[in-house]
Amino acid sequence: MAHGTWMVAALLAAGQVAAAEPEFQGHSVEAEGVAEARQLARVRGTRYSIPGTPAQVVGRAQSCLARRESGAGVVSVDGAAGRIVAVSRMPYGGDASPGTVKGRLTLEADAGGFALSLSQLGVLRGADSDGNDVFAPLLVRDEATWRPALVALVSVEQALVDCMFD
Repeated sequence: MAHGTWMVAALLAAGQVAAAEPEFQGHSVEAEGVAEARQLARVRGTRYSIPGTPAQVVGRAQSCLARRESGAGVVSVDGAAGRIVAVSRMPYGGDASPGTVKGRLTLEADAGGFALSLSQLGVLRGADSDGNDVFAPLLVRDEATWRPALVALVSVEQALVDCMFD
């Protein structure tokens, strides 16, 4: 796990942010919006090859996500369609500027492989009057936030991939 997290951090550090779309090696990052309000919409990872039917791959992913250290909770499972959706909340930023980021992790499997994507990315901004957490979109222009937050979410993805191949 630690090896995967450091690898992701190195890949992010080496990545370049283009004017239109941020990208880093191994992941495609999609942003939506205009100029100053571009928010990270989706992060698509590498396609992985693994033996099994879509239902078997989803079953393995479900077992991995059920582990306490997975960093995610399963929202829905559709083995027949080869799809599992989970959500995660992760701390990021360390002691300097700590925060919490959330995201929706989707695994889509087909015969012999799977792909992962992250969506509904947001950073915790506080609570509403009812005590419910309020998340703001993860904005591309906020370099000090989106990269560390994305590293935290991708670490959940990496933990899933590591478990799938154990």
